[in-house]
Amino acid sequence: MINNYWRGVFLAFCTALLWGGTSPAAKIIASTGLSQITVVSYRAIFIVAVAGAWLFLTGGKEKFALSGKMFAMYFILGLFTVVLNATGFMMSCSYLSVPKALMLHYTFPLVTMAGAFLITKERPSLAEFLGGFFVLIGLYVGFGSGNADQSPISTAGVIWGIVSVIGFSGQALISRSMGKKSLSDPILQLFYSYLFGGAVLISLNPILGGWSDIKVMTPGLFLILQYPAAFAGLIGFGCLFSSLKYIPPSTASLICTLEIVFAMILACLLLDQMPSAYELAGSVIVMGAVASSMFFRKNEA
Repeated sequence: MINNYWRGVFLAFCTALLWGGTSPAAKIIASTGLSQITVVSYRAIFIVAVAGAWLFLTGGKEKFALSGKMFAMYFILGLFTVVLNATGFMMSCSYLSVPKALMLHYTFPLVTMAGAFLITKERPSLAEFLGGFFVLIGLYVGFGSGNADQSPISTAGVIWGIVSVIGFSGQALISRSMGKKSLSDPILQLFYSYLFGGAVLISLNPILGGWSDIKVMTPGLFLILQYPAAFAGLIGFGCLFSSLKYIPPSTASLICTLEIVFAMILACLLLDQMPSAYELAGSVIVMGAVASSMFFRKNEA
């Protein structure tokens, strides 16, 4: 029977696979003129509706009862998950190329490791620490050196990318802390993080640009929106929150870096962007770093 560590690894791997389609989908959506803030707002509504229905059917109204402490934790989790991480990454993909957005985004394993050491008191293994640096080397080889794209880097895109890194690291640390204390189950985390985070984002949308972009909506575009909502959002985050019940945030973060490999494959298929030799070499380094950090970790969560 599979043990808890490898169960967590499998769930985090599923997250990386599902998130791999997010950046290509974001580029396709951005080309239509639809705001990524509107996209994430829709994703929040979708996830709250589906997860809420599931919770009600399986546990009734009692399932939604919250203490003051849990309300505060879910609200903070929602800010990190929806307002900072999801929105920041989608917006960075609008301003930056997919390689540049991912290169910036995947500094989060090192940020998460530092936070895990300070907040959840989980010291990253040497293999994980080295793995985080090799991920950065792989990203530099694949998307920095030899990159033919010499266009100016958008300052707004960089800022949104930094926001996303802060959001991902924060959500991973909070979710892990809750999981270790058995304070919540993953579906409740998913529901309340998107309920509170989505409410904040929807209230901010008129200030950040409003809803006028909805006029570009077509049946085909609405169909594309289901990927970031149902697959990357509902199932992807559900797998991530579940994985953090079994493995530390540093391990989950490193596994999630495989998203960049899947994103490159999907960019080739969906955007007709063939990977260069540099990108292929970088992907091998990323995968090697992740595999090493998993197999050489001594302490199971």
